[in-house]
Amino acid sequence: MKNTCWGEVWLDGCGSTRRMLFKLALAAAGIFVSTSYLLGLSGWASAAKPTQDAQSANVDATMVQYDSGGLNIDAYLAKPKGGGKNSAVIVIHDNQGLNDAMRDMTKQFAAAGFVALSPDLASRLGAQKAPGQAMQAINQLSATLSVQDLRAAFAYLQKDPDVDPAKISAVGFGWGGWRSFMLATSVPELYRAVVYSGATPAQGFENVHAPVLGNYAQFDFRVTGNAIWTEKTMHDAGKEFTYYVYPSVYHAFYSAGPQYNADAAKLAWTRTLDFLKK
Repeated sequence: MKNTCWGEVWLDGCGSTRRMLFKLALAAAGIFVSTSYLLGLSGWASAAKPTQDAQSANVDATMVQYDSGGLNIDAYLAKPKGGGKNSAVIVIHDNQGLNDAMRDMTKQFAAAGFVALSPDLASRLGAQKAPGQAMQAINQLSATLSVQDLRAAFAYLQKDPDVDPAKISAVGFGWGGWRSFMLATSVPELYRAVVYSGATPAQGFENVHAPVLGNYAQFDFRVTGNAIWTEKTMHDAGKEFTYYVYPSVYHAFYSAGPQYNADAAKLAWTRTLDFLKK
């Protein structure tokens, strides 16, 4: 893992110096860090987003269903045109659900060369929900069952003839970030996992086989503060965990909205793609 100091664009590495500065920042803020905090986001990343025309020209997208324990789960599937075996990514939405912005995100991954599947995790509750009802429905979901539905999404992609089954990863945002990490603890075959502004599981690190990447905001103290504990616990277990903290930005730095930061969002998107393509 590359070590880079606080004075750079991100915070990663630098051993005790990094930890000391990070802890001082948290202490100065006077904010308690909780490992179980699940963060919801109000928008979605727009950095490095291909134009809609380019997406339409290079991507095929459709709604599909897959089986999870006898229930049909709706999902948005986007593929690069041209066929052939491609790496794949499970795109895990936040507590806003599978909305238009999430579909655009899924197409971004497809435009970058991935078969991208974004499950509508609220669909196990029945009929589609209006945008204003999605958060209420998602709040009713069992954490265990939502991870089960993501494992079923992994199995669905394994059977897709356009997918390289050895290179299926997960990327989760906010509410979905914890679930991306949980998928890594429960699916040994997962290739890589990415967490954007998401909480860390309290246990199960010994079961992680995939490298994990975290993208966090400096001023998102309740989530970002867990990165130090996550790094130590993962490394003590012999696992690979790399994280970046983007300075002077808030938890939704990569999302369209008042907290959006173009430079940080672009950098996080580039790092995510580089990580997934290794």
